[in-house]
Amino acid sequence: VADIPDKPLSSGEFRSRHNIFRYGRYEVRMKAPSVQPGNPSIDGNFISAMFVFRGAKYKHWREIDFEITGDAPGAVTTNVLSADNTDRWKAGIQESRRVTAPNSRTDFHTYAFEWLPTSITWYIDGAPVRQKTGGGVPIPDMSGKVMMNMWIFGEKYGFGGSEGHNNVYPMESEYDWFRFYKWDGETHYPCAGFGAGCLTSDDQYLSGNNPCDGIPQIGTVYGKEPCTSACHR
Repeated sequence: VADIPDKPLSSGEFRSRHNIFRYGRYEVRMKAPSVQPGNPSIDGNFISAMFVFRGAKYKHWREIDFEITGDAPGAVTTNVLSADNTDRWKAGIQESRRVTAPNSRTDFHTYAFEWLPTSITWYIDGAPVRQKTGGGVPIPDMSGKVMMNMWIFGEKYGFGGSEGHNNVYPMESEYDWFRFYKWDGETHYPCAGFGAGCLTSDDQYLSGNNPCDGIPQIGTVYGKEPCTSACHR
């Protein structure tokens, strides 16, 4: 549904197959990259993340995340987003807060958030660093996908660190493990066997990740059919 220009860089990404995760505790043990090998004190540009994302954002954009960035050794931002019928970020759909964090480049740390109907609490190494309750951006109430990735904020480095000229590629963001604990009060998600049996039609809107996952792209964007491509393995 859009023309995407060529990108000079590529990176790996993990996405769960369906919008099947909602209330519970999400934990990851991860380590951010050093932008130059053997020197974790040098700042650069990157965003290394773990988050829940409701796709496709054209209809319902919902997101809760941890973002580790390249502007300082302990730079960690927590976010919650909620918006409808938009494909662009704008002020008012996101609440962000920078939190106190240990050096994310020299050691692995555990980043977690507990997502409940009336609150979200973020943790680092078991200690709470932020809690959101009512007011402002609504707490998401729709299911999403678990995602983990690393990316660079374009050539102008508008977020994630202004010293991207220090980056030496390739860089590695390391993920040791991920865990999800379903909240006892959650009665709908995930579907049995992590399949699609419990999904609503809205849950399945443009929910395919790539042409090799076997998930059809159901729905249109602004009246246009979604792009298609072939799987090459």
